[in-house]
Amino acid sequence: MKTAYNVGIYCRLSREDLKNGKRDVSMSIKNQQAMLEAYANEKEWTVYKAYIDDDITGTTFNRPGFQQMMSDIESGLINCVITKDLSRLGRNYIEAGRHRELFNEYGVRYIAIHDNHDSLNDDYNNIATPIKEIMNEMYAADISRKTRSTKKLMANQGKFSNSRTPYGYWKSKEDKHVLAVDENVAHNVVRIFEMYLSGKTARSIADVFNHENILTANEYFYNTIGKPNPYKNNKNKWGSATIMQIIKNPAYYGAMANGKRAVKSFKNKSIVRKDVDEWIIIENTHKPLISKELWLEAQQISKRNNKQTVRRSSNGEVSLFAGIIKCADCGGNLVFNRRVLKSYTKEFFRCSTYTEKGKDVCPMHCIDYATLYQAVLASVQEYAVLAVEDEKKLINKILKTNDEFKNKNMQRYEKIIRESKNRIKEIDGLLQNLYEDKISGEVTADFFKRMSKKYGDEQARLITDVEQLEIDLNEYKRVEQDLTGWVDRVKECLTIDSLTRAIVVELIDRIEVSETYDMNGEKFLDINISYKFSLKNSNREPQKINRAV
Repeated sequence: MKTAYNVGIYCRLSREDLKNGKRDVSMSIKNQQAMLEAYANEKEWTVYKAYIDDDITGTTFNRPGFQQMMSDIESGLINCVITKDLSRLGRNYIEAGRHRELFNEYGVRYIAIHDNHDSLNDDYNNIATPIKEIMNEMYAADISRKTRSTKKLMANQGKFSNSRTPYGYWKSKEDKHVLAVDENVAHNVVRIFEMYLSGKTARSIADVFNHENILTANEYFYNTIGKPNPYKNNKNKWGSATIMQIIKNPAYYGAMANGKRAVKSFKNKSIVRKDVDEWIIIENTHKPLISKELWLEAQQISKRNNKQTVRRSSNGEVSLFAGIIKCADCGGNLVFNRRVLKSYTKEFFRCSTYTEKGKDVCPMHCIDYATLYQAVLASVQEYAVLAVEDEKKLINKILKTNDEFKNKNMQRYEKIIRESKNRIKEIDGLLQNLYEDKISGEVTADFFKRMSKKYGDEQARLITDVEQLEIDLNEYKRVEQDLTGWVDRVKECLTIDSLTRAIVVELIDRIEVSETYDMNGEKFLDINISYKFSLKNSNREPQKINRAV
């Protein structure tokens, strides 16, 4: 007796079925459905329903269309499933086999047309189908590996590869992998950093933006693409979390941060957030909205706020030198104090260790605010004069004070890298010739083995050396570029007659104040100013200033 089949045709297409960024027409959902319907009609079977999963990977079986089909199978609505090939059912070997067994348990016939699979043909299926499903899983794993490799390559090249750009940027019209400044809202980002550096909290910044009815980052994004904002409950309401996301994003000082998240495996698509030290950060990839120095200071403020170590005044503002001025002996913070006396108000900094634990642990280390202010202002102006008079000389002088960079020669590094790469290519040719000689019988297998190992070891060593040399060279170039940025910033201070919090945090790394001492009957103290030259392992001498107390 001829079986009457109610057929469920299943169609699936995923990202791994794209070619050159476009869908392969022969694999399209429309063509899949038409082909499967034609096959069922030819057999004179009834097509109950077409189940479709578009743009969903085959490594998971948690797909809406597939789950609906399984529900209809359990309800007895269909007794035959047809797919274009085995890979449409899934690319997970174990899960695909389990679901085929479920089909059998429910008495459902399964056909994969292009793989000549029919569950009625048990002898063939027992041998061929598992092999093909293993191949399908291997294909999915290979695609996943290639995708990760491509993303890592783009990350290492500093290319933008996400669908949504950071607030204040959009994709460049010339190259979608490069960020371009969105002049419509970039000033809002700058303003966020300025307010945060001036001492305002993320919550107060959000309140200001909400009071001024500035569109949130989400609302602005959906406005630009012409779609309604799906986050209706939070529509046009800035929050402190959004402000902090902006403050912590390296994109705003011109760096591309990739690799922030990853999936567990090609089978498990759960998202895992990576620690900051695991991110791939490439600097100088696009135009910054703020300087790196200001961005780094914002991160320091964030850390200090989390630890609740920054002292704020009664109006909530942060002191000009907060977190920067330190005790030269114990390394603790010098804390700002204000005393209102009968005829005047005294403002000064005093060692926090002395205040908390007394002079037996650390002497007082106290400095008048006005004295410190004038010393720092004069020092900044002095550097500004040096920068304007001879910028290159100043940069070289700073580099030569650092052990890591003083003996480096960029031209020598570039020459070694160039010669090593030429040798690597030469070895490729030698290995190819050696292999051809072995095939032709001109050299013995033993000779081929020994020489291959020799050349291979040399090439591997050269590749490792080149990688390290390029890292060192790029670091040197980065430091020189950062120094140029610092010099450009200090030049702007040539004509200043007052300090701002932004100037202090952008230019200065640390200010140390010594204990007072006697010299020729007068009391003095030393102010050591260490500037932000973005150098590692620096052994530079901080600028030392003697001031009478």
